Amino acid sequence: MRHLPNALTIARILLTPFIGLALAGQQARAAFWMVFVAGFSDLFDGWAARRFGWGSKLGAILDPLADKFMLATVYLGLAAGGALPWWIVWLVLGRDLAILAFGAWAWRRAAIREFPPTAWGKVSTFCQMALAGWTMMGGAFPGLVEPEVITISLWLAAAATVWSALHYGWVGWRALREASIDAAR
Repeated sequence: MRHLPNALTIARILLTPFIGLALAGQQARAAFWMVFVAGFSDLFDGWAARRFGWGSKLGAILDPLADKFMLATVYLGLAAGGALPWWIVWLVLGRDLAILAFGAWAWRRAAIREFPPTAWGKVSTFCQMALAGWTMMGGAFPGLVEPEVITISLWLAAAATVWSALHYGWVGWRALREASIDAAR
């Protein structure tokens, strides 16, 4: 039982491509329910890991990767199905790839071992998830979500993504500066 959280995370990873295919095929209702199940399993595996002490180093790595994989896949599927413009997909994925690339470079070059998420990064992720959720709900249940809600969510997600990218750049620059000052001492 202690491996249940990791098994649920792996199941979520395996379910993710089917969500993307459903969205790309304009089967929003099926995708919505798969995301609902995946979200519930994410909540449950986190709760079980904390409640019963079933957390692991593997789970600490897999869980956020599964979340990012699902969000990226949902965005790609929504754009492929025509529900979202491609520019928001490239903005969201570009930000994440830039952060990963900087983290890898800083780890090798400047011995920076920690690059934790910032409050603005969490706001950005929340806005991105809200946009994906509203868009899927609008496709799955026509008439439930006003188009204006999706439009506002789109621009909020775009603004939060750009702002968090700039903030991560500033945080990264400060970390590099501090690392170079420490190295000079």
